[in-house]
Order: sequence, then structure tokens, then C-alpha cells
Amino acid sequence: MSVDIKKVVSYPPEAFIGAGPTDLLSGTTTLANYVSIDPYVITISGLSFDNTKSITVHVDADGFTDVQRFDSTLGTRGLDYEEDAKIAVTKNAKIYTTSSSAVSAYQWRHRVVVFEPTVAMKLQLGMRLSASEVDLANKYGLAQALQARVPEPFKLDYGIEELREIAFSATSSSTVARVVVPNGKKIIILGISATRPSAQAQAYLTIIRDNIQVENIDLYTLPSVSYTAPLRIVSLDKFEVDLNVLGSGTYNGRIVYGIGRFTLEDKVRWMPDSLTAAERKTAEQLDLFDKVEAGVQ
Repeated sequence: MSVDIKKVVSYPPEAFIGAGPTDLLSGTTTLANYVSIDPYVITISGLSFDNTKSITVHVDADGFTDVQRFDSTLGTRGLDYEEDAKIAVTKNAKIYTTSSSAVSAYQWRHRVVVFEPTVAMKLQLGMRLSASEVDLANKYGLAQALQARVPEPFKLDYGIEELREIAFSATSSSTVARVVVPNGKKIIILGISATRPSAQAQAYLTIIRDNIQVENIDLYTLPSVSYTAPLRIVSLDKFEVDLNVLGSGTYNGRIVYGIGRFTLEDKVRWMPDSLTAAERKTAEQLDLFDKVEAGVQ
């Protein structure tokens, strides 16, 4: 299942989970397909698979075949962990399987981190720059900086000052978390985990951020409560997590989130039109507009 990037992203960089279960055919089955991702850049990571015999997983990206390939999911860590893979994508990507036989309701998941690329990221990935972006690259010496060192990877908990966790146990549908963002702050959902039922379509976790649904995940594809599947979903108003129970059972789970200040840099990046006159003056004095676009802030 692909993540509908343009529908769910609001405050990039953000990270979302796309997951099965998926009925696999004998032969080739597409698990997720990403096309026309412009103006964003994505990374695919968080790959996790049920250990099933005779399944090969392939990842194609930007015209290259098998940039990542798992010849057998029996050699992977299973659903309670993630594989060590991180694939940058600027144009398109596909995750698919080849199998010697059909498999019903195959459990798997992946994570997509969505970036609005800065000039520095475009240079790093070999993307074309506009004339104004070339000027910014020259202004901050980005080409030389990239020659000097490899940029540090983006961390999903960037901007967090406090960390919180919600644990729940429920046998029926309910709202298991509802958090209002404190004034002057932002909240970032950083991870989820839950009891994994023995069959698909027994229970779902739905994440609603600022009144928009951004995730609806079958617990059948999630890690158990001993491991947290990482996310990064930013909220400036409130978030809600609903447990939708369709099959009998007790469902336990965790939601991890962080709180940080809603900074002037955030406002420049996500909603520059909302800056007050005083904020705009400060941002200009700090050269924030160019620094944020260039990726040096």
C-alpha cells in the first residue's frame, strides 16, 4: 500500500507508514508504487516483512532496478523490527515481490519520509537547480561544503524538547489518544506499536492530525508493543488516535510523541504568509528565508 504523499503531508519533513496486508500472486505483485512525487523528495525505509518462504522483495528507484533486494524474507528480521535500508527517491519508486506461489494477506510495511528539498539536498542528490537556487548555492558555498563532508542524516525527532508516551488497552472501539497542542508549541507523533492480532481486519489504528486523517493501519501489520514503528507527523492544533475494533480481543498499544517550540524557523518553512510584521523583520535580519530554502538553517 502506497502512502498518498500529497494528501497527507502538511509540515515536511514528515514520515508515514504504508502497510499491507497484501494478497500476493504467483509471480509478481506490486506492494507500493510512487510516481510524480514532485515537488517532494522521499526516502523509503522502515521495511519490515513477515518471514514467509519463497518470497523475494525488490525495490526499484529512479529508473534503477533492484536498488534494494531481499532474496528471501526468511532472512529478514520479521515484523517486530525493521531492515537496514534507506533509499532516496527523486522521481519514482516501486516495491514489489516475486513469489513461487500465491500468499494471502501477506504482512509487510514500510516508511516514507517526505521532504520539501532544500538547495543543499538537491545538490546532494544531483537534481537540477533553478537560477535563483544556483545563486543561493553560491551564496552559502554549498558545493564546497558538500565536498568537505557528508551531511548528517535527518532525525525524525528533530525539534523535540519533551518526550511523552501513551499506553492503552482496549476491547472495543475508542479514542485511545487525544492531545491538544499547547500554545506556542508543536507536537510530533514519533511512533506507534500495538498487539498484533492473528488475522487481518480485526482492528485498525487511525491517526487524525489537525482534523485530517493521515493514517489508517491494520494492526495485523504493526510491530508488537516491544518495538515502536517510527513516524514523524507534525501537529499544530491537535491530534487524535482512534482504535477501531472489528474482531473480539484485547488490543494493547503505545503512542510516542514529542513536544517542541513552534519556532520562527518553522513559521518561515511552513506558513510564511502568516508572519507578523515584527516576525518578518526578525526573519529578514536573521536571513532565515534564504537559509531555510538553502538548507543551512
